[in-house]
Amino acid sequence: MGHIIADGTMHDHLRGILEPVEIRDPSGKVLGHYTPAVSPEEKAMYQKARALMDPAELNRRLTEEKGTGRSLAEILARLPGAEK
Repeated sequence: MGHIIADGTMHDHLRGILEPVEIRDPSGKVLGHYTPAVSPEEKAMYQKARALMDPAELNRRLTEEKGTGRSLAEILARLPGAEK
């Protein structure tokens, strides 16, 4: 069987896929099938993480009003030893 080397972009797209998927081009044409090599330990880890996440809570956090936090500069300014 031949192989291709996944560059960073492709690796990012495929990371976290646990089950076989079709890969399609932008027009919808099937290019092939990808079956991930996932160890039982990795699969268990992903399942445990999924069980800890509440999709409704994640959606609420994504849609809640912005601007209630502090900027990174403000946070860094308050860290010990940040005084100049």
